[in-house]
Amino acid sequence: FIFASSIIFILIAIMKKKIYDINILFALGAKNKLIYCVFLWYSLIYIIFGIIFGTSIGLLISSYFDKIIQNIEKFLNTKFLSSNIYFIDFIPIKVIYSDIFYIILLVFSLVIICSSYSILKIIHKNSIKSILS
Repeated sequence: FIFASSIIFILIAIMKKKIYDINILFALGAKNKLIYCVFLWYSLIYIIFGIIFGTSIGLLISSYFDKIIQNIEKFLNTKFLSSNIYFIDFIPIKVIYSDIFYIILLVFSLVIICSSYSILKIIHKNSIKSILS
């Protein structure tokens, strides 16, 4: 959800910066559907790259998590999970690929829905401005 909300906020900020471009497209005679498709494609590119990089970095960190924690413990000269205090002295990690797929699907659908809403909101606002002027 943090990933999806950050992508959504980035897309909303991009849409607000692109209002001038949207107005130019309206002035050139572009229809709402064309503008919607252009900005939806723009958000799809962000989603795909975000999912690819986020998933690959997450899987890489989870596969080397024990070594990362050991290096941090060496650097800080402390032991996080001492074997005389806890039952285990490591953090068990199991990667379930079906869960990763469901999370990616959920994030993808959330970002598509929210970016579609923001695109339609901006198009509607600009189409009303172009009708009134």
